[in-house]
Amino acid sequence: IKKMHDKFKEWDDTRLVHYEGLYNDRRYNDSSDMESTMYAPVTEIKEFLSEHRDKPYVNCEYSHAMGNSCGAIEKYTELAYEEPLFQGGFIWDYIDQAIIKKDRYGNEFEGYGGDFDDRPHDGSFSGDGLCYCKDREPTPKMQEVKFVYQPVKITFENGKAFFQNRNLFTDLKEYKTYITVEKHGTVLSQEEIEIDCPPLSETELDLDLELPETDEYVITISMTLACDTKWAEAGHEIAYGQMTYGKFVAPKFEPCKLKVTRGFENIGIKGDCFELLFSNTAQGLVSYKYLGTELLKRTVKPNFWRPMTENDVANQLPFRAGQWKMASKYSYMMAMDEDKNTQMTVKEEKDKVSVEITYYLATRPLMECRVTYTVHSDGYVDVDLMLPKSDQVGELPALEMMFAMDADYDNLTWYGLGESDTYIDRNHGRLGLFTNKVADNLARYLVPQESGNHEQVRCAKVTNDIGRGMMWVCNELALSALPHTPHEIDEALHPQELPPIYNTYIRVGKQMGIAGDNTWGAKTHPEFMLDNTKDMRIHFSFRGI
Repeated sequence: IKKMHDKFKEWDDTRLVHYEGLYNDRRYNDSSDMESTMYAPVTEIKEFLSEHRDKPYVNCEYSHAMGNSCGAIEKYTELAYEEPLFQGGFIWDYIDQAIIKKDRYGNEFEGYGGDFDDRPHDGSFSGDGLCYCKDREPTPKMQEVKFVYQPVKITFENGKAFFQNRNLFTDLKEYKTYITVEKHGTVLSQEEIEIDCPPLSETELDLDLELPETDEYVITISMTLACDTKWAEAGHEIAYGQMTYGKFVAPKFEPCKLKVTRGFENIGIKGDCFELLFSNTAQGLVSYKYLGTELLKRTVKPNFWRPMTENDVANQLPFRAGQWKMASKYSYMMAMDEDKNTQMTVKEEKDKVSVEITYYLATRPLMECRVTYTVHSDGYVDVDLMLPKSDQVGELPALEMMFAMDADYDNLTWYGLGESDTYIDRNHGRLGLFTNKVADNLARYLVPQESGNHEQVRCAKVTNDIGRGMMWVCNELALSALPHTPHEIDEALHPQELPPIYNTYIRVGKQMGIAGDNTWGAKTHPEFMLDNTKDMRIHFSFRGI
């Protein structure tokens, strides 16, 4: 290898020679002009460079993009600007690799290891691309990669916008720059400006915006190509940054008189255009009618599980968190072996009625959680889920409430981060108003897994084709709407193995990050876990529309 390096230099001494193998064999350290590793975490890179300052450093593979992945990639990209010797890396890899074949029923699908009766094999391990296999469309991960790779960093503070031009050769005045002001997704104003900032320098801009404090406004600065290039057309967005002003205000509705009916096993609460039925037998909120139409297909229940990603399976998260799957499937108002039994409690106050439910969970040790519904006279129903300290049960994948509606309610609109999936460790989506079909939120990975999560949601609606359905005011929690339960997704190894669609499942709350340093053991970074070493709570509201 050293002789090959020397021969390359003899032929052309202007080119760098890269050889990753030196990481494992230091006898000929000069066989590479740079330090090179595969999937070294940021902490390891920093530690190495603190002691070795003689060569540049590159991660020749990093951020393994297998399935729902690329969490915490920003740590790597920012290190490239903080540490002069760190030259960045190469995401592995660009496109899922699979072979189109048909199943026994004639359905086409993307086959991977084992689907051709090949033994041994690596399963879906070739499905680690930023783009899908068949049509090469970008997966949801691409949104995050595009943002953290953008050559201009735009931040905001104290009424100013700050621009850090990371380009080596391009002045920012060569881009078209726009400032847009939006309210709940509606554009109120847009202005084109010029930013003069040479390569590798910084500048700032006074925004001088006069906005009322009665609602939330989103200010976006976007930079686009001014003319066509060989790789993109004029108008292609190069970089953007956002800030918010004010606080989101939910839509308001007229109040009405509430009527409470108490039965032996049921509690009914009725307003002018809505009805709720809580049932001891059905273990919770079993019915919600709006304008005479039933909107729930199943009892609303707490949920602590997400469909496992391939990163989750690879780092054996189910070994550490598996009890939460059982807790999600089996939560009851009684625990027979422990001789515990609770009933719903009702509290009537002026203009509101509260129903509190205690659930016992299928865990060891036995855990419980408390759900409180507060029905207001204006039709909003507050939901408060409280889970006591629970780290003794294991890492907590999710803390959510799950609603099931008929599959006819297949349109999702949300005001939050989008337009692709976002997670707490992959949350560089644009804040705005987005709409799609519920089925489109299930990403087309080779193996079905967690997808469709949207972070920092202010408000969301799931409706049928005439606009009827339910609305959630999420208080910047996460929300997802999928055509399958987490457990149905867990059981499918290929998309065509998912069952027929009968319902739309809406999950509101929070979940842990999706990781991505590698797919053979790397865990979600600690700061992106749910901290269940203490009591946890989520709070949101819903109503019919």
